[in-house]
Amino acid sequence: MNKSCVIYLLFLTIFLTGCSEDDNKAWEPYSPLNTSSLMKQYAVQDNYAQFQSLVQEGYDEDSINEMYETVRSTATNSAEINSFTLVTFDNGKTLLVHLTPVTSEKGEVLIQDVIEIPIDMASYIKDELNKKYEK
Repeated sequence: MNKSCVIYLLFLTIFLTGCSEDDNKAWEPYSPLNTSSLMKQYAVQDNYAQFQSLVQEGYDEDSINEMYETVRSTATNSAEINSFTLVTFDNGKTLLVHLTPVTSEKGEVLIQDVIEIPIDMASYIKDELNKKYEK
C-alpha cells in the first residue's frame, strides 16, 4: 500500500509540474497570436508594466507609452487576432501574407492567404512605422 501511494504521488507531481510549465507559457510571448493576445489583455487591464515587457528592447519610454495608449484607447474586451506579414519586393510591390495564428502539429506557421496591397497603402504603412525610428 505504501509503495503504491509513493508511485501515485510521483505521477501526480510529474503531472502537476508538466501542467504548471504549460500554464506559465501562456503568459510568455512565444507566438504572434500569444503576444497579440497579451498586448490586448494588458491594455484592457490597464497594466502598463506588463505591456512594456512585450515591447522589443531599444524603444524609449515615450514610444512605448504611445504604443500603449494606442492599444488602450482602441481595445475592447473581445478581439479577433490575426497574424500578417508584409513582404515588399525591390519592384515596389508589397504582399500582405495572412499566416496561421498558431503553429501546426509539425511546428510550422503556414500561409492562409496572400493579397497584393496598393502602393499608396504600402507607403503609408512604411511611413507610419518609420516615424517611430525618426525620433
